[in-house]
Amino acid sequence: MKPPEPLPGDPPAVETEPPEAAAIIDSIEAAVQDSIAEAARRDSIAAARRDSIAVARRDSLEAVRQARIAAAARRDSIAAARRDSIAAARRDSIAAVRRAAARLDSIAAAERDSLVVAALRDSLAAVARRDSLASPETALERLRTAGPEYVSYDEGARLVWDTEAEALLATTLLPVIRAEGLDADVTTNLWLLVRSNGRVEATVVQTSSGNSTFDSVAGRAARALVFAPALRDGRAVPIWVLREVSLLMR
Repeated sequence: MKPPEPLPGDPPAVETEPPEAAAIIDSIEAAVQDSIAEAARRDSIAAARRDSIAVARRDSLEAVRQARIAAAARRDSIAAARRDSIAAARRDSIAAVRRAAARLDSIAAAERDSLVVAALRDSLAAVARRDSLASPETALERLRTAGPEYVSYDEGARLVWDTEAEALLATTLLPVIRAEGLDADVTTNLWLLVRSNGRVEATVVQTSSGNSTFDSVAGRAARALVFAPALRDGRAVPIWVLREVSLLMR
């Protein structure tokens, strides 16, 4: 059957959906929104996880780098300490060797000095034995030939000074001092070979007065001096004596 025609002036009829369809649409839209929200949440969780993994990886790499740096520093420190220890040991070893060498040198020097002293002592003892066994004339001849040298004695020669000796010295030296225009205190040092009888056998200039004439006359004047002779083992022996000869000598 054909539906009736609408009358003029009536509003057109509006088609409406049934309530069940609208509910279904709303449910679908809600499900879609939930699905979108769930996907967004999963994406957020995944992004957070990726960020966390990246941060952890970076921290791990930085920790590894720091550990490598620390290990390298530790190795360098150990190597430096080993080098310092070796250098210190080498220095100590060198110092010990030097100390040992110095000690050996000191011992060797002491031994040499001891040998020299022993040889000198033996030489002096031999000379003393020879002099003691020799006659005064033989010893005097040897001393005259050898010149001024040390002779062992128990008591040295002593000048016997009296007015006669003083007068003799004055009358010998004073004319030369006046003739040469010398100072009254001019002196010369002479080695005097004193015989076992106290007389002067020979003279040798040790320090000149600066005037050869005075030195020569002083030597002649000294030949007139008399000494108490030197003694060794109770015997008079010849000996060289160093004296200053001057007009004012005592």
